[in-house]
Order: sequence, then structure tokens, then C-alpha cells
Amino acid sequence: MWASALILTLFLPAAAFCQAPWYAPQRTDLPTPSPGLPADALDSCPKVNSLRDLEGYSDAPAVKEVAEVDAANLPLPADDLERAGIIEVLKTDLDYWNSRPDSAKVQLGPDSYDAPRLRRTIRALLDIFSAGLPAEELLGALKHRFRIYRASADDGTGKTVITGYYEAEIRVTKAPDETHRYAVLLKPADLIKTTPEMGVSFDYGRYDESGRLVPHYSRAEIHAGGLAGQGLELFWSEHPSQIMLLQIQGSGVLRFPDGDYTRAGFDGANGHPFRSVQKILIDCGEIPSMSFKDFIKYLSAQGPREERLTDLNPRYIFFKSRPKDSVPYGAIGRALTAGRSIAIDPAYVPLGLFGLLKSKRPVAAGGGLDFKDFNRFISTHDTGSAIRGPGRVDLFWGTGATAETEASSMKAPGELYLFVIK
Repeated sequence: MWASALILTLFLPAAAFCQAPWYAPQRTDLPTPSPGLPADALDSCPKVNSLRDLEGYSDAPAVKEVAEVDAANLPLPADDLERAGIIEVLKTDLDYWNSRPDSAKVQLGPDSYDAPRLRRTIRALLDIFSAGLPAEELLGALKHRFRIYRASADDGTGKTVITGYYEAEIRVTKAPDETHRYAVLLKPADLIKTTPEMGVSFDYGRYDESGRLVPHYSRAEIHAGGLAGQGLELFWSEHPSQIMLLQIQGSGVLRFPDGDYTRAGFDGANGHPFRSVQKILIDCGEIPSMSFKDFIKYLSAQGPREERLTDLNPRYIFFKSRPKDSVPYGAIGRALTAGRSIAIDPAYVPLGLFGLLKSKRPVAAGGGLDFKDFNRFISTHDTGSAIRGPGRVDLFWGTGATAETEASSMKAPGELYLFVIK
């Protein structure tokens, strides 16, 4: 599972969609705190002081509906990537539904579908895409054979807000030293994945001394030594913001000083809600809009204040080691496909569905960014704690410098369509 989610890339205020240009250009000059801004200025920011325990802070949930739409709404499926990726995600979807019992069901708006219906859907799609139909014939087949649903935000446009996430890379050491003092942590032995039957609102927790189920230690408590002495330290980083980056992306490459590397993947969370440090600092007037990549650079340059700023986000992700040649996995327990796997809010959009995404995306070019329209077939393979409501999607970009630059700058309105066989 990716904590992107979260996650992920909350670098534009909502008002930015009404301005031109709609995107945040890549910055080369990172801001410093406003002149005269004392180190504890956030203590007087109403946005911070009004937060309550177990209250998140991110974009408001884009909640409206997932509803069936007329087939005429479906755009021409002129996919911008290689067709092999479509077959790959469909096979992942089929493997997922083959592993589910026949009684497993999903809800799309008012309609319920069981696992056998979804297996038929994926098999039919595999047959269609294996035939290599041109775009016009493909559009006709999709309109004729499938019910089409659209996930819509709450702004009356029927649009979906699309951000990006990727497999992060951070620099680490195998042992702590004077500068590398922040650990990538393994899962604590007492961490519990909660269930609805437990009657709590958080996803992970622990039993305290009185036997009460509570969230695990917050980020600030962990920084203060709450988990020290348990042997949970996997590797060490110089910057708490780099640890938070790894946690927000949910998986990553850990690069050692000699150039060698390993990988780590999501293995649980502390149960606290996600709070976007970037959004807090924007709303408190400390920083302007910028890409998430530039925001992490900004945090890393804050010196002693860096830890205090990252502590504004109490949510903390634990990791497990992964082989060097492994690939990131999503919430369905299967490998993500770069460019085609998306993270959604499963309370509104089920996992393991195939669909079509239409939007505008950043393209790294000549040291800068261009933006171009795209249509692309996708599958719902992942979740994220910042992905809330049916009008939010996080598109997985993959691994590497280009993925980092483009995913960190992705935030655009778009359209998300989902298919179920008639």
C-alpha cells in the first residue's frame, strides 16, 4: 500500500484551478521564511491552533458521486502509452479477482457487482485489447458492451482532481552518525491493524497500559524516542523530511554512500491522520505554491527547524526491506504498473477495476516542464490516506528522476471512467 497517497502532492491551493497557468512551475529559487518570521510563528497560526486530536489536514474531500453515464460521454480512447501496459494491468486485475471468493462484492454508486461479474468484465476487456483495434472501433466496443461509470468531484464539473506519486529515492547510511540521526523504522511488535468491528476511527493502533486501543506513537513522539531501544532501526537518514518523503510515496530506493542500494516498502502506519505540512505552510503564509519535489528541498534546508516542521504531520509509516530487484506493490497486494496504476478512495471507488483517465500532465523537457493532454487506460490498484472521495486520483509514475519531477508537479482536473460488462 502506498501512503501517498498521500498523499502525495498537495502543492496547489484549490483556487489555482481558476487561474492561468493552472500548474505550479518548477522552481529553481526556493523561498526562505518571510522576513521577520520567528521560528515559532506557526504557534500563532490559526490553521495550526484550531487542529484537534485525530484531525487530518489536506485538501477537502472531493465528494459527490460515482454514477453511470451515457456512453456518449466516453472520450476517444487514444491511449498515450504502449498497449502492453494495458494487458499488464488487466492481467493484474484478473489475478486479483480470481483470488477473491465469488461472494465478494463492490459498490459503484447505487449498483452492486460480485466477483464473477468482474471476472467476466476483465476477460472481455483482455479479449478486446488483445485484438489491437483502432481507436474508433475500440470506442464502439466499449460503448456497446460495457456499463460506463464516472467518478465526479463536488464542483459541478464532473471532473476529478489528479495528482501523482512515485517510488522515492533517499540517501541513507547503515549506522547512525553525527548527521544521520533519523531512522527508517520497522513495524513495532505491538502494532495492530484495526477492523470495523473494533469500533475505532483509526487504521492502526496499539493497546495502552490500561488495555485501551489507541493510535500508536505520533511522529513527534517517535522523534522524541518513543520507539527507541526496540531494535526497529533499518537505516538512517540525515533529514526527517526525507523520511517523510519516503512515507508519503509509500515505497522507495534507499541509496548508500558507496552507490549501492536496497529497497523498502510499506508495512503499516501509526493510526494518526495525514496532515499536509506543505498545505499548512501555504495556508499560514510561510511559503508559496511549489512542486512537492521543491517543497522537500525547502524542508531539508530548514536546519534545526526541519524536525519541528515535519512533526506537524503526526502520521508515520513503517517499512520492511524489499529485494533490490523488486517493484512497488499496491493495496491489492500486487505489483503496480508505472503510468497505469492509480490510487483511489476505496470507500467510493473499488479496487481492481479498469477504466479510462483523461487529463493534462507534466512532461520533463530540456530541464523544464511542458504540459500536454492525455487519455490513458488505468486500473485501481492502490489507496492513500490523502486520497479522499471519488473525485481524487493519484497516478503512479514509477521510479527515477523523471518520475520524481513529473509526479511531483502533477495536479490537474480530469475525468475518470470505469467499466463493468453489461
